[in-house]
Parts: sequence; structure tokens; C-alpha cells
Amino acid sequence: MSCSLYKYRPHKNIALQINFNKIPNDEKESLKDQIRHGFIELQQKESRRKRKKRLLAYSAAASIVLVVSLFINRTPESKPQTDLDRFAAETKTIESNIDLENISLVLQDQQTITVKDSTIISYGKNGRKVTVGTQAVNTNSSSASAFNTVRVPYGKRTQIVLTDGTKVWLNSGSSLIYPTQFEGSIREVFLTGEAAFDVAHDKTKPFFVKTKECDVRVLGTIFNVSSYPEDETVQTALLQGKVRITYTKKGFLNNQELQEDLTPGMIATINKDKKQLKVERKDVASILSWREGYFTFKSQSLNTILNKLSKYYKIQFIKGADLNLETNYSGSFALNENLNSLATTLSSITNNTCTVNANQRTITIK
Repeated sequence: MSCSLYKYRPHKNIALQINFNKIPNDEKESLKDQIRHGFIELQQKESRRKRKKRLLAYSAAASIVLVVSLFINRTPESKPQTDLDRFAAETKTIESNIDLENISLVLQDQQTITVKDSTIISYGKNGRKVTVGTQAVNTNSSSASAFNTVRVPYGKRTQIVLTDGTKVWLNSGSSLIYPTQFEGSIREVFLTGEAAFDVAHDKTKPFFVKTKECDVRVLGTIFNVSSYPEDETVQTALLQGKVRITYTKKGFLNNQELQEDLTPGMIATINKDKKQLKVERKDVASILSWREGYFTFKSQSLNTILNKLSKYYKIQFIKGADLNLETNYSGSFALNENLNSLATTLSSITNNTCTVNANQRTITIK
């Protein structure tokens, strides 16, 4: 009998059953050696296979770490900052206006001038003199890198005439940063809150209104920008002329720049959370009515109306549990009304009951 009849060929999926009693003694040892060597060979192959698998896993893990590291370390490209951008980043924003009692004009040397409600702040052509009501003040500035700031508390408003003749109506709870002189190829200001602009025409030197969320570029026009930090949206409404909205939609790897050109009667709205820019036609004149001393609204939700009244009058509304905040209303309020007159007008427009607490400056509506 040949030994080859009993030769062992190792395979992990085959179980061999051998009757050693029928095999001659001299062949038993040979067969046992083959079986032993077969198992050793099988174990070596299995060990090499596991080692290779571990190396592949380590390599894959290292690749993932490398890719994630590249993602984390790569930052979206951003536009170069101007002197105004840097100054605005270092300046207190509207959050500090909540407890502000009086309108303040802050000069380059940090001198602060108290301004009465609805007073006009007007600059001379060289920016070295500013008139606050009937008071003439030296701005102590000699270059375009000198910035002034006007801060308006809730419940008050003011008007500014810049060195180029541009008129700015600054609304409640708002701040405007601007240079005392417009030098260079552009004119730019930084807004937090709400303002209406009547920009002096100069086709060689475009005017930019910058906010935290977007830039508005104009040549000469009348428009309104509302960019309160606590609001969900930033809104630009155009009454006359033409403006271009530039909104930088920030992404994880890169930024996407969105632009829209507005013509009279258009409103551009940026939703901060959804990162969307939407343009539509609406009644723009009513949006700018506050600069004339009135808050006029057409088909606006009660929630929107109460939020604006809260800013304009520096009051808090206590809302009843059954109040429908999504109901739309149209009407008008004089911004110099006292709280009792405001509550009476609000009741007549909405058919809700309004109760005033003058000491706490609250109105309960239900």
C-alpha cells in the first residue's frame, strides 16, 4: 500500500477521519508527520492573514485621521478686513445699548457727548467739526482712520448728516460707526440695528452699509436696513435708486457669496438660521415710516408688531396664553405716544385687552 493513499492535504473546511488501526506502523509515523506539518502550515497562513488585516485596518484609520485633520485645519477664505471692519470688531455692539439711557456720540478720543432724542448730528465737509443740535464740537480727527460712533437706546431715535451729505436716520436700539472723512475709493459705515439712508450721489465713490451678516452697495438712493442681533432676519428695503446686496454664506470648507440687485419696491431678507437670501416686492414706504415719527404696518403678524413696538418704546409685552400671535393686522402708531395711548391704539387695532404697568414699563395683552 502506497503512502500516497493517506497523504494529508490540509483545508480548514474539511474534517478528515482516518482509521490508524488499518495502516502499517511505518506509514503511521509518516502520516502523522504530514498531518502535523499541515496544521503548522495552516496556522502560519492564518496568522499571516490576520496580521495583514490588522495592517489594513491601521492604514484605514490613519487615513481617516489625516482626512479629518485636513478638514479641521482648512478654514473658509474670507475677505480682507478694512480699518472699519477691525474697529467695529473691537467696539461694543448693540448688546451694550440695552441699558443705555441717552443717545451717545463717541468721538475718536473716546469723548462721549450726550444727545437729546430726535436731535440732528451734522458733520462739516472736512469732518473736523460736528454740530449736535445747536452745540458745535471739535471731533479731534485729522484722517479717515478716525471713527465716530452713535449709539441709540431703545425708545429713542436720532438723525446724522455725514461729511458727504448722506442723511442717516438711526432707529431705537441701534449703533452706527463711520469715518469722520470719506477718503479713498469707497464710502463705508457699519450698522447694528436699524437705519434709513438717503445717500448723497457720487458715482465715483460707491457707498457701503456693512452689517455682521451682509454688505449693501449703493451709488445714491433711499433705503432701509434692519440688522438687529436678536432678530432671525436681516432686511433691506429699497425706496429709490438701486442697491446690491452681498451675503456671504459661510460653509464648513468654503464660503459662497450670494448677490442680489434691488430696484425700488423690493425687499431682500436674509434668514440667519437657514442661511437663505430671498427677494420680494412689498410696500416699502411703510417700512421707512418710522423716520417720519410713525410706525406704519400692513398685513404684519401680531408677533412682529409687538416685537417692533417693544424696541421703539422700550417696553415689554406680557402675552396672554390664548393670544394668536400669527394673526395679521394693519395700522399706525405715533412714536411719541405715551404708554396709555399706545395701549388704547393697540386695543382698537387688534380687539385685544391691553393693561399698562407704567412703573415696570409693561403692557399685558390678551
